[in-house]
Amino acid sequence: MPPTVPEPPYCTWVTAPERLEADWPGATTAEALVAHLNFRGEAELRWSNGDITIISPRTICWLRAHPDELPIARRLASRSRHECLTLVFPDAWLQQTLSGVTSQAGEAFQPLISSSTRSLLLVPLTDADEGWARGAMPPHLCSQARHLLESARLTEFFIHSIFRHDTAPEKVTAVSRTLRVAKDRVQRVKDQVLSQIDAPPSLDELAAAVGCNPSYLSRTFTQIEGVTLSQWLRRIRIEHAASLIASGKCNVSEAALEVGYQSFSHFSRAFAEEKGVPPSQWVRRLGSSQ
Repeated sequence: MPPTVPEPPYCTWVTAPERLEADWPGATTAEALVAHLNFRGEAELRWSNGDITIISPRTICWLRAHPDELPIARRLASRSRHECLTLVFPDAWLQQTLSGVTSQAGEAFQPLISSSTRSLLLVPLTDADEGWARGAMPPHLCSQARHLLESARLTEFFIHSIFRHDTAPEKVTAVSRTLRVAKDRVQRVKDQVLSQIDAPPSLDELAAAVGCNPSYLSRTFTQIEGVTLSQWLRRIRIEHAASLIASGKCNVSEAALEVGYQSFSHFSRAFAEEKGVPPSQWVRRLGSSQ
């Protein structure tokens, strides 16, 4: 018989429009190493022994927990919206990938990859980390090709992180005023879209709101985020819909309406392009994993 191929690593974007405290489904996973690249907003992990871990903005939280002590995760009320990329590296994949080289990993990561007990590591999220994350979204490819590319990119991030022996923050370098203005403009656009996710403004309306012409905004957004505005919008709408479904707040049809899809067929097609499977199949997988 051919050898069993372990489940590859996978990722999930969390973009929460609401600023209220709420549960964070999928933030912890048994039999896996999890990394939360937390860009904005705050979250907390409540452990069974009463300990509380706060995940601050611009932080990477590497986490492993025994199945019997998975913490309860919640997003905290904050002035900024919660935006996070969660990476999941299953244990079977880790064992195969790190076979023979575990001892060469950075000292800070040894407990995370060598033990099944509770381990936690918080490190600063650098500009390089964010740049990688923004470009990690696979382009328009067939489902199988998307999964292969995503797995390769997550493996790249994992290897660079685990075998980097210096986990100190990078030196802050000077950022040009032009780049700062561009990043600020893009963030304002994202905030406005997130506040109206069920009926997002048009490109012309967004450009007028941030004081530039539409073509410049479109080009700037792609340069900063690594994806087009329409690709980013589809991703956050689908991720928010998936979060609503996973939390039990909405069924599939209700979630589609909550994120602004009036046509269920359009929602189903967009969901399949983002998640690799249609919503009905994704819900079945979700049920079988709980």
